[in-house]
Parts: sequence; structure tokens; C-alpha cells
Amino acid sequence: MIVATQVTAPNPQFLFAKNPRRLHLTFECSGSTPLTLELLHCSRCIVPKKTFIEQASRQMDITLSQEEKRTLKQWLAARYGRPAFPNAFEDRLRTKAGKHTVERKIGKTLEPYAKHLIGMFFDLGEQRGQELTEGEPYALSIIVVYDATAGASQARQAAEQAAEELQALFNTAFGDPSTATKIALDSCEAVADTYLTLADLRRVDQWRLEYISLQNDEQGEFLPTGELPS
Repeated sequence: MIVATQVTAPNPQFLFAKNPRRLHLTFECSGSTPLTLELLHCSRCIVPKKTFIEQASRQMDITLSQEEKRTLKQWLAARYGRPAFPNAFEDRLRTKAGKHTVERKIGKTLEPYAKHLIGMFFDLGEQRGQELTEGEPYALSIIVVYDATAGASQARQAAEQAAEELQALFNTAFGDPSTATKIALDSCEAVADTYLTLADLRRVDQWRLEYISLQNDEQGEFLPTGELPS
């Protein structure tokens, strides 16, 4: 079981399975305000079936919507179903850009816009499963997906700003795409979830910050993570 903790309000960074370690779920309560609970992977425990049957009780006035149930399933699956990027590619994402690595700076870049973003996807094209040698750059395209239903124009502006900052980050860390030797960022675009096709999803992989997802500390950066959005 996962022991949940009640929070006063949901944090956008922990909604929609964005963070692989922490999830905020909102339950509907009959005749009262919604109930938001925080789930942590590190808060799992084993309860004997006999004990559960004797002590558990069901609260019929509290329900979880189908959308939130899908989010919960996605969050649980994301812990064990990480997309595998080439080791050489992930090593290059750990290139230092100032005091921190590029991957850490990606998380910090996306954090202010977490409320409007659904996820971030990497497209490596034909290099998707290749371990490239030193000096041969990965040609990368990034898709920043935003929620076109909630927020509308504000969500689009947030995603476009995030994409612009990511472009600047990669250009600073790896140089101009025409001369880059590690990662050449060909494009970084903001795309509405309503325009992302099945064909698009089949050629890309959703990216996550592995070095944070395997820790149980209190780092709470936005993580574009998990299985494909439901």
C-alpha cells in the first residue's frame, strides 16, 4: 500500500504523473471541497491481508475520477517503464553547463511552466538506438507538449517560452547545431496535445530526469516523465 498525506492544494509540478517520485491526486467529496492527497513511492508499505480486512473501512462519499485513475496508473507504470536512450546520449546530457549539468538545467528551465505542460519528448530519428562515437553528434528534436484545453493561449505562451529557453540552453552548452560535436539541437517546438498524432508518439520518447527519479530526497523539480499521456 502507499500511505498518502493530505495537502492543502495540488502542486502543478506533481500533477499528471510529471514527477516519478511524487504525485498529487484530487478526490471528489460529496457536499464538501475536494480532497488532495500526496503519494510518494518511498511511502509504500506491506499490510497483511487479514489486518486490512479487519481494520479498513470504505468512505462512500469520496471518489476518484476516471481521469485521476488514469494518472495514477500512468504514475505507477512510469516507475518501471522508463524509455531507454543510448548511454552515449545520456552521458552527453550530463555535460556541465556552468555549475550544473544540462539535464539538471532542463528541469530548472521547465519548472516555472509546469502548470501548463504535459511532457517533453525527444526525437533522435535514426540515431534512436545507436551508441555514437566521440565527435559524432546526436541530431535531436524536442517537442514541448502543452495542455490546449486548460489555459489555452496562456499554456501556449508558456510552452513557447520554455522551448525558447531550452533552445538557448542547448546552444550554449553544445554550440551551434552546424558545428556541435555532442548534441545538435535541430528544433525545439511547442505543440498542443490536441495536435500530437499517434505517428508522432511512435517516433519519439518522453524524457525524464533519471538521476532524480531514483532518489528519495526532497528535490521537487518538474519532471517530464512516464508513459505516454492518457
